[in-house]
Amino acid sequence: MDPLDPALQDTAVYGVRPLLTLAIFAGLGSFFLGALVTAIKRGMKENDWFKFNQEEEKQD
Repeated sequence: MDPLDPALQDTAVYGVRPLLTLAIFAGLGSFFLGALVTAIKRGMKENDWFKFNQEEEKQD
């Protein structure tokens, strides 16, 4: 199957550059996803999101 744009055939589909670009963006994306998950966990613990701390106080 031929690509619709002949420029894609030489640049984005073949070669090492797309894999390098994918690796860079995957690394950056995983960093920011990890930061987001850490911030949500910290907010749940320290700022009483979803009232987890109140349940712990009742159990004590």
